[in-house]
Amino acid sequence: MKYSRQRRLILDIVKSNPVHPTAEWVYQQAREEMPSIGIATVYRNLNALSNIGEIERISSADGIDRFDGNAAEHYHMQCCKCGKLIDLKAKDTAALEELRKVINTTFDVAGEDITVTTTLLRGVCDKCADTKN
Repeated sequence: MKYSRQRRLILDIVKSNPVHPTAEWVYQQAREEMPSIGIATVYRNLNALSNIGEIERISSADGIDRFDGNAAEHYHMQCCKCGKLIDLKAKDTAALEELRKVINTTFDVAGEDITVTTTLLRGVCDKCADTKN
């Protein structure tokens, strides 16, 4: 895949920010460095980058896609109260392999072998859990 200046900038923004940005956020950041960039260019490049696996698209509970530059397999939790997306890291990589085995043997995957799973868990983050409201 060809990497234009715009695509490289967008990829760098997503990879350097662990905030799971929205396309709008990426657009605002990109405009600071490249004022002429258009929102359509940002969307097109985010789609292309997620389609080839350079970044991950996360369909969040609020209906707004977010993007993750962390290519390592990991899971996410979205807080039901504040909407924050949090990276969940496995304490034991063998557990991830076991989870894949369970999925491959439990679900009808038509002879395919699932090697990577994307999961969005929902719960309450520590900050919201500590709030008395």
